[in-house]
Amino acid sequence: MTTFAADHDTDRQLRELDDRTRTAWDDYRSSITELAGVEYEDAELISWERLQQALHDVAAERQRLVGAGREDDSEH
Repeated sequence: MTTFAADHDTDRQLRELDDRTRTAWDDYRSSITELAGVEYEDAELISWERLQQALHDVAAERQRLVGAGREDDSEH
């Protein structure tokens, strides 16, 4: 694969990760928006844990992509 094609694919994947990050935050906010009191507290805890897992997964994938790109650069 040419460097241009690899860079284009990585850029696309990074944009998808940005979208996943936005979606995770949107899901978190929408899951607690209209709640109050105990309902809010219960839902917020679960939603926060779900958000943190999603953000962790995105960060790990981003690190894999960026790290792989750096390894490819060092070979040339």
